[in-house]
Amino acid sequence: MLAAEHGVVLQAAGLQFAGRIDRMDRLEDGSCVLIDYKTGRVSPRDWEGGRPHDPQLPLYAVNAPDPVAAVVYARIRSGALRFMGYSRDAKVLPGVRQYRDWEGLLGGWQEEVERLGADFRDGRAAVDPKQAGKTCTYCALQPLCRVHERMSALAAESEDTADAADSA
Repeated sequence: MLAAEHGVVLQAAGLQFAGRIDRMDRLEDGSCVLIDYKTGRVSPRDWEGGRPHDPQLPLYAVNAPDPVAAVVYARIRSGALRFMGYSRDAKVLPGVRQYRDWEGLLGGWQEEVERLGADFRDGRAAVDPKQAGKTCTYCALQPLCRVHERMSALAAESEDTADAADSA
């Protein structure tokens, strides 16, 4: 183990944030493995695509001073430990899959971290739910937000189109 509960300074779009990496291990080749302990449900798939659902580990990865060989959740449940994540190479840790395009993943995270940081820095806060249907279902701000109305109108339009196709 290289470090546990290690405080770090993170950067995104010229902003600085304080962070604390749960655990960082060093491999024989000098690269590091970033590990975040979790007790609840997590999925490495949440790091993929635009606007990662849980950008903490991607943010740590793009700010790491050394090459990163793996980014991993250590899911802790009573009496059980399970690693879940992505790695540059096969068999870094049990349960951690080799990612098909490691450099592409890290590059995508870098772009996304910079974009999210710039949006925050510039005060951009557009109403743009990542998973509109799921997000809007539990949102208490529907009376103030037009996203839910737009989704309802699109659903009604889609039903009208389907009904017209059925009657043709």
